[in-house]
Amino acid sequence: QTGEIAPKVWDIFLYQILQQSDMGAAQQFCMACQNNDEGTKEQYHSEYFAYTLDALKQHVYSILSDAENLTAKAQSYDQNMHPRVPVIVAHNRLVIQTFGMTASLLEQMG
Repeated sequence: QTGEIAPKVWDIFLYQILQQSDMGAAQQFCMACQNNDEGTKEQYHSEYFAYTLDALKQHVYSILSDAENLTAKAQSYDQNMHPRVPVIVAHNRLVIQTFGMTASLLEQMG
């Protein structure tokens, strides 16, 4: 409802970044997640915040772009031939609204 990103999503994006750059750090971060070691997790999140934020922004803006493009495409269909178009468009608008809030929150972070 607010567009906030769950902490586990931040963890997943950071883990993916670590896997691409430092497998040892990725393994240590994974262990911290499994053991609920919030101190270690916070250290990694602080160190890699800018990278995680950038990855999340890219993901959110990609979803927004896809939803906008698919909405435009759906609206081009004849509703008599494709009666589910209004449901699809309503869903896409909800996605756009929610991810728009998420994008706004991410932009406020940096």
